[in-house]
Amino acid sequence: MLLQILIYTVILLVLFKFVDHLRYSSRKRQYGCQDPPSYPHKDPILGLDFFFKSMNSLKSGNYLDSRLELFQPFQSKTFRSSSFGTTTFHTIDPEVVKNYQTLHFDEFDYAPLRYHLAENLWGNGIAVSDGTEWSAARSFISSSFDYVHTANIERLEYHVGKFMKLLPCDGSTVDLLPLFKRLILDTSSEFIFGQSLNALDHPDPSFVHAFQYAQRGTGIRMLLGRLKFLHRDQKWFDACKQVTDFCESHVNEAISRMEKGQERRTEKDRLRMVDEAAKATRDRYTLRSLVLSVFSPAHDGAAVALSNIFHLARHPRRICLKDTVFPCGGGPDGTMPLYLRKGDLIEADYRTMMRDPEFWGPDANEFLPERWQKVRPTWEYTPFGGGPRACVGMRLVFTECAYTIVTIMRDFKALENRDVELEWKEQARMTWESKNGTVVGLIPA
Repeated sequence: MLLQILIYTVILLVLFKFVDHLRYSSRKRQYGCQDPPSYPHKDPILGLDFFFKSMNSLKSGNYLDSRLELFQPFQSKTFRSSSFGTTTFHTIDPEVVKNYQTLHFDEFDYAPLRYHLAENLWGNGIAVSDGTEWSAARSFISSSFDYVHTANIERLEYHVGKFMKLLPCDGSTVDLLPLFKRLILDTSSEFIFGQSLNALDHPDPSFVHAFQYAQRGTGIRMLLGRLKFLHRDQKWFDACKQVTDFCESHVNEAISRMEKGQERRTEKDRLRMVDEAAKATRDRYTLRSLVLSVFSPAHDGAAVALSNIFHLARHPRRICLKDTVFPCGGGPDGTMPLYLRKGDLIEADYRTMMRDPEFWGPDANEFLPERWQKVRPTWEYTPFGGGPRACVGMRLVFTECAYTIVTIMRDFKALENRDVELEWKEQARMTWESKNGTVVGLIPA
């Protein structure tokens, strides 16, 4: 009897797969779609060869460059791979990215992919939620990133002033990356909590290390995906708890202020983002998740962007919810319509797209700021994403970076490389940063 049940089950599964394939083929013909090129798997069943190739490049510090190499064998800017029975479409085609981030925005989600990978740190925050939860979180955050507050030069001036005092004025060697991180930790904590962590004056190595370790571990889990169980680092779980406990204490204070009617403030008072969010919800878990989903990128984004002053011394996936048709991305050259089935994944490789020689020229990998005098990119350059999910903190990051760099330029006349390695080396976090920091010499004006 058991054998018969097993046989019938296998027959039903095979029949289901066959019918699904017929339906898929019929829909593709209906819309004139073609499949993009396929990755040449050595393991076509589980696709483990693709996974191990990615992990090996991560360990060797060559992950970002290896992504570029993946696209080189294909004429198309989109190819597909398979992993545990799920198809993933990898793309550096700006038109495909535009389609799934704008025109077909409602047909793709993040939560099924990200939530269980990052819940220890981000909870149900904006980076891991969809639908009404995402819309509500987005509205909370958008109100707090009003132009008046993001352009608060007085607040920024105070912290940058302290940062400048830490820079050596004798031309001696300094690693700017840790200082940039402490600076942005102070500005972001004041904006979010209304109270600076004073990392520039009295850095708490315990919290800073826990925060950075939590960020790095979350980034690794994102890369592991379904194989997140391989990441069994208890130190990461402890770091996440330390960070979430810190944020929860500020959430409790914000709720207490709301209950006591202390949320009123004059126009000159500093905005607490946590207070703005607490006006909309008193759920502690939701508030904590919301705050952390802003605090993490607010710190990492600006600090890592500033650290890329490194270059001056030498010269930033979604799952398909229903069957969807894109007008491009299919066929051997990527010009035919592309058919995505419900459950397929799509992954835009932004770094590779922003180094596509077809748009940027044969010198795409070289540091040439003057190229911006000629190029006028649209979807070819999206460091803050695009569509409804575009980063709401973009203006804040621009303000912090521009003000800090101009202040450095005002007080120093030259920037010298003091790193023994000339090439930029990657370090995996939620964003990729310089493994060797930003080791330079600042020559006083």
